[in-house]
Amino acid sequence: MLQEINPVITQNMDAWNEVAKRHFSINRDTVIGNLQTPGYFIDTVLKQELLRRPVGALTVGQFNCNNGRETISAHQLGFKNAVGFDFSKEFVEQGSHYAREVGVSTQFVETDIYKIGAEHANSVDHLFATAGALCWMPDLDTYFDIAFRTLSVGGCLTLWETHPCLEMFKPDRDRKRDGDERLEMHYSYFMDEPVDYQSGLDYYSNEIFGKKSVLWYHHKLSDIFTAILKAGFSIQRFNEYDVDNSIGYREVENFEIRPPMSFILTAVKQTS
Repeated sequence: MLQEINPVITQNMDAWNEVAKRHFSINRDTVIGNLQTPGYFIDTVLKQELLRRPVGALTVGQFNCNNGRETISAHQLGFKNAVGFDFSKEFVEQGSHYAREVGVSTQFVETDIYKIGAEHANSVDHLFATAGALCWMPDLDTYFDIAFRTLSVGGCLTLWETHPCLEMFKPDRDRKRDGDERLEMHYSYFMDEPVDYQSGLDYYSNEIFGKKSVLWYHHKLSDIFTAILKAGFSIQRFNEYDVDNSIGYREVENFEIRPPMSFILTAVKQTS
């Protein structure tokens, strides 16, 4: 399976590296300013999960950490150590830059998540991923196997992700780029082929940017639950919200009756 998806990972990685400098030029000063407030980029829902137990002696980690602002914010909540993993060299460098600017020891590792090495086994006590992580991962089974291996025994995995039901709509920026299309369900919940995005990854300026297309994967809730359980986790908590934690579907939030828009799930690597 990994051999089959390597070209997909490389294609998406190239697109993220392509847009990274643009994001940095737009956001650098704002990110640094906001990081002066400890924990700024960890919202209340995720913060509650991360702090359910004392964290002063623990290591927190993030898969698909992008520019590291959430990893740093999690570190600022009181964890002893923090590490972010991402396949984009450009974004990993940004994370290290922000850590230096803020004066924290957060570490960043440039790696394809599927290729995280054995040296990181059992190294993280609480691992999390946020909105827009799973959609870049073609193979959930391997993704959660790697998460299980990376966690210490008794460690927690928390997903604070976009709800698959919300992904049935086109994101706001794509509808506007396509002629301000009517807001309605566009993608099947049961689609099993990736969406080939041609409009780039500059979701800050909402302009078409870059020459690299990306492949985006839709995963049903049953796909996510099954892969987590198959990896050996015990699911402890799951909840759904009518809040768009991805900031990509703000117009859906204006519905009087909203679909589920996000979910949080925490699973534990149990002792043997």
